[in-house]
Amino acid sequence: MEIEKLKQILFNVNHLCSHISCSRTQIKKIDFGEHKQIYTDIERLLTIYVCSLLDELVVFEKFVHKQDNFYLSDTLYVIVPLIDYLKQFDSLKVKRNKLLAHLNRDQGKTFNPWWKALDGKRFSTTIQEDRMLFSTIKCIHDIFKKRFAKELKEVLEEFNRRLISMKKKLWRCLVSIPIKISLQRLKKFKIE
Repeated sequence: MEIEKLKQILFNVNHLCSHISCSRTQIKKIDFGEHKQIYTDIERLLTIYVCSLLDELVVFEKFVHKQDNFYLSDTLYVIVPLIDYLKQFDSLKVKRNKLLAHLNRDQGKTFNPWWKALDGKRFSTTIQEDRMLFSTIKCIHDIFKKRFAKELKEVLEEFNRRLISMKKKLWRCLVSIPIKISLQRLKKFKIE
């Protein structure tokens, strides 16, 4: 089994599910009447994250089919009905592509308004459907965390080390840039 490829998939699925869950929890705290734009932007980001999760689950499915591993196949067997449920909401990808990513343009850059592209697509129209959609994502996340706890722990530790190292480099750059600029400015003003 290609363990590195699996770890990459696990990292992405975990990252996306975690952000979906956090955003979903936090959006409930926003007063829509007072903060419409923030609420709308978080809703849009949730759509992008859900679509990215669906894309990553396709990567997982292709990965499983290339492997000769019962444990992976069994995991896929368990999550396929959940993926199928999410795919029923075909408005998500259209909304991401037409409304959020390419604003009313199709692949040929022709004007194609989002309201026409979404005509006939399925949305979550009730609070129960919305809850079910996000509960399904939570189930997928829980399955991945349970089935691949060891690999997920390893990849998170490895990536966190890399992120900490990168943050330190970025911090040094951010701190040194103003100092360099200040020194350059001082050199221009020769005090005699």
